[in-house]
Formats: sequence, structure tokens, C-alpha cells
Amino acid sequence: MNFLDETTQRRKMLVHQPMPGYWYTNVVGQLQQVRVVLHEGERQTRVVLENINGRRHSVDLDGWYRLDLTLHSPGMERRRRRGRTDPTEYSS
Repeated sequence: MNFLDETTQRRKMLVHQPMPGYWYTNVVGQLQQVRVVLHEGERQTRVVLENINGRRHSVDLDGWYRLDLTLHSPGMERRRRRGRTDPTEYSS
């Protein structure tokens, strides 16, 4: 039985999926951008990553999940520092 609501599940799934053009942070804070996701038929097979210095490397899909990356969002970081967690919350 899964106790997470549907919104939380959807958000968690997006964080772990490789999305071209999106930046991810590894456990030591280094940025990685997904440049390309390669497919065989409908199945994802490899992910090409580029670090902030422009160095590229590719990993298979199992390797992608072992990297333990988190979706990087500078806006979310700023809100967290200000103490706001709800992106729809605005101050007047």
C-alpha cells in the first residue's frame, strides 16, 4: 500500500526522470545538465550528461539512477532560504 498522494508521487517521478535541458545536482553540489536521452524504440537506454565545465559523459539508465541526482531549481533554493516552500505563495 502506498501512502503518498498522487501529487507527491508525480513530483517524485519527475525528479528521477532524465529530462533534456534540465540541470541536476549531485550529492556534493556539482551541477550536471542532461543533454540527450537516447532511446531504442520506446525504451530509454542512455543519458548524455554535461557538467558545468562542458565535459560530457554518458551513462546507461541503471547508471543514471545510481548517480543519485536531484533536480536543480535556483528559484526553489531562493524560496527555501527565505523560508517559503509553496511556489504559489506570494508576498505583497
